[in-house]
Amino acid sequence: MRYFGVDEANRVVPLLTRTFEKVRPWVSRAQELSKELEALKGQGKRDAFTETLQEQHARLLEQIRTELHPLQEMGIEVKTADGLVDFHALLGGRTVYLCWRYGETAVGHWHELDTGFAGRQRIEDPEAFTPTYLS
Repeated sequence: MRYFGVDEANRVVPLLTRTFEKVRPWVSRAQELSKELEALKGQGKRDAFTETLQEQHARLLEQIRTELHPLQEMGIEVKTADGLVDFHALLGGRTVYLCWRYGETAVGHWHELDTGFAGRQRIEDPEAFTPTYLS
């Protein structure tokens, strides 16, 4: 497992910002299509138009997966496709997450593995997070 120091995670923020600027419109459109398809399903519709929407939805999901895959290959956990990621980090010898959300200019929060976004805490001392050999 890869562990990030705060400085190392912050060096990735420009890439994260660019990636999610690209992906967020696709995510919005995929959500819209999903709602349309659900409504059509509720009406019992199954026609060429519905199939076209399903194909568009599937293509968007594949585009999103393809764009986010390199982040995952770097050891970054993508929590939501519209821009929430976690980085494994070591704090006091235990594994925690450094947390970044789209729109933030830096990684400024962390949380325990089991608390999620709701348990975010401000990073008071970036040096407390053990950097990896890459930092």
